[in-house]
Amino acid sequence: MLLSSIKINDQEFVELKDVIYRNSGIMFAENKKYLLENRLSKRLADLNFTTFKDYIYYLKYDIKKRQELDTLINLVTINETYFLRERGQLDYLVSNIVSDLIKAGKKSIKIWSAPCSTGEEPYSIAILLKNAGLFDKASIDIIATDINSEVVALAKKGEYRQASFRGVPADFMRNFDVQGQSYFIKDEIKRHVRFNTGNITTPTITSLIGKVDVIFCRNVLIYFDMDGKQRTIKNFHNMLTEPGYLCLGHSETLNKISEDFTMKNAGTCIIYMKKK
Repeated sequence: MLLSSIKINDQEFVELKDVIYRNSGIMFAENKKYLLENRLSKRLADLNFTTFKDYIYYLKYDIKKRQELDTLINLVTINETYFLRERGQLDYLVSNIVSDLIKAGKKSIKIWSAPCSTGEEPYSIAILLKNAGLFDKASIDIIATDINSEVVALAKKGEYRQASFRGVPADFMRNFDVQGQSYFIKDEIKRHVRFNTGNITTPTITSLIGKVDVIFCRNVLIYFDMDGKQRTIKNFHNMLTEPGYLCLGHSETLNKISEDFTMKNAGTCIIYMKKK
């Protein structure tokens, strides 16, 4: 039997989307009320709430409000990803950015995948770096964070289904152990990636992650308003070393967001470099 959606009125929607925005930076447009209804109706039913008004009160005043805020963010965040997504940037990272940093004498390199979702992006980076033999030439640290604690837990586990592999080459699959319908990332890859929970829009992320050489933040800014975008990019600028590299999604741009980066045409993709 299908659960019917609990309807949210205009005032409830304004209050709830404000809670989500303040805790994640994600902005829900006025025409997205149905998304919150669809994603949260089951949660309300599980808590025995019949209205969003009751749920908002719970989020604001209940003793378990902090835990529930985490659950709320987990339910409303989108986690669409797969291995070797937008591969042009990944190949450029390996063949140009990391290789050039090593040639320049850099012994320690830090790459940040934010948000990392269920881990396909940081593990793709680790596999390509391993295949290129670059882990033997420098200390390369891959850090992966996401605001959604549930997907971080899945990423740490490293278990995937066929949907995570879309047109990957056959040799790529050597990095997984197959058990039935599941593919488990091998420990020799997993050990190169460190996962954590974090919000990229807040200043506290800078102390959590520290200085990095490369940031992958792809297909995320599209969910932020201008203020959220500017705060996030400011964080990135403060955290990047020189030279520092920022990889956004193919449909994203820093136009009208920040003048602190130079756009670089990297063959089949675009890379942003921190201005000196």
